[in-house]
Amino acid sequence: SYYCGLCKTLKSEYGFASRMGLSYDITFLVLLLSSLSDKPESICMQRCIANPFRKKSVVEKNQLYEYPAAVNVLLTVAKLKDDWKDEHSFRALFCLPLFWRSRQKAQKKYPGLYEKIKDHINTLSLLEKEKCDEIDKLAHEFGMVLQIIFDAPDLTENERRIFMHMGYCLGRFIYIADAYEDREKDKKEGSFNPFLLSDKPVDVQMLKTSLLFTLSDVSNSYQLLNIKRNRTILDNIIYLGLTESLEKVFGANLCKNEGELMNERSV
Repeated sequence: SYYCGLCKTLKSEYGFASRMGLSYDITFLVLLLSSLSDKPESICMQRCIANPFRKKSVVEKNQLYEYPAAVNVLLTVAKLKDDWKDEHSFRALFCLPLFWRSRQKAQKKYPGLYEKIKDHINTLSLLEKEKCDEIDKLAHEFGMVLQIIFDAPDLTENERRIFMHMGYCLGRFIYIADAYEDREKDKKEGSFNPFLLSDKPVDVQMLKTSLLFTLSDVSNSYQLLNIKRNRTILDNIIYLGLTESLEKVFGANLCKNEGELMNERSV
């Protein structure tokens, strides 16, 4: 319902094309922001362009969507520019003009945000061009992108620190897990992947343990928030969904054995 609500907000605020960059990461931010609010939300049944014959439940547009929708647009533009610069992607080149007006509108609402996001994406792109094989250095830059994105307005100072730390840890987790999972695909395509640059074998045990500690930091931060609604959904994502994604990438056996680490640190 939140995902569909973000999609419809993007269309109404930034036009049809803006929905091409719809992100689950930003939907999670919407859900997290909503969980702190006392304001009532309205859910209605609406039709979707993806399936016009069946109505879906949608959280109707409200003030909480304003910042995430703008972030979604700016992040998509930064990613398209990076794809064109690094890969000469004609898809990215074609899509960029479609985002010109929406980018201007989002930048006007949140001055300086695009530049902050772009700086870290550019640094990450430069490191990849230099064939950096330090996975933590690369993951740090992507973590900083999500840290900036999760620094949402109208949060208390304590909530702001928690959100930013959660964003950084999620960005680090996403970059490392994706890079490890994409090794074979990147090898076939000749794409950059830090795990393919070193002659030494990957210490899978250490990598898994590192990511489990990263997820435990996410869960510890989450427990500091005053959650007012949607706790069941958020618990499912943080305590089950993220761990399951780790199992998918690295294999279930070790993750299940070490998964207790995350719960123990959370307690």
